[in-house]
Amino acid sequence: MPIRTSPRRVVISTMLLAVVPAHAGSWPKPPLPPDTAAADVARQVVYNGVDMRAQIFQSTSTPDQVLDFYKKKWGKESILNNIGDAQIVGHHEGDYLVTVQIRGYGAGSKGTIGILDTNSAKAGFVPGKGIPQAMGSLVFNDISYPDDPVPARTVAMRNDLSPQQNASFYRERLAADGWKPANKNQCAPDSCVMYYSRGDSKMTVVVTPTDGYSQVLINVMDPS
Repeated sequence: MPIRTSPRRVVISTMLLAVVPAHAGSWPKPPLPPDTAAADVARQVVYNGVDMRAQIFQSTSTPDQVLDFYKKKWGKESILNNIGDAQIVGHHEGDYLVTVQIRGYGAGSKGTIGILDTNSAKAGFVPGKGIPQAMGSLVFNDISYPDDPVPARTVAMRNDLSPQQNASFYRERLAADGWKPANKNQCAPDSCVMYYSRGDSKMTVVVTPTDGYSQVLINVMDPS
């Protein structure tokens, strides 16, 4: 069964909202339900200072059938959760934490599998370090992709400012840091998408409202 992979940073950033770290040896290989195809979306990801591997999958089974498959495999050790329309099942395997996020897709389902090596936590890691942040921002994801052809990093945060206030902050701060607009930056009444470059480096800033907050997603591609 062919499988289409979404841009890896979007896939993993969304998936990792569900991941909570646990304790690590040889990377486990989670089982797949029958008639399910999986593909790596990243061989190495560093999520909030912890090494991780990730896959995306597509299945002819329904979300409930996929969830039941893992619940039977992992039994009482299963960790269950929901985020929006996604169902989450997790499992500690030795010092690793495996999470499977499942959504409906046509008559079947699709989703993501993440494996965290919790023994790899980097001492003194500070999420969002070196990335501009408006006052009052809370960083909840800091994900880097050191094995990409162009190393990349994605940082997600939220704050109480409006999208327009965030956009103004980043226009002024990035200009002061030597970043130049690289495309037509677009700000609607409730969201903003902004593109910048500095030498060979590129940055995208996306600001959207979420439950009374603004969520800021920053992606930096830096060949150096």
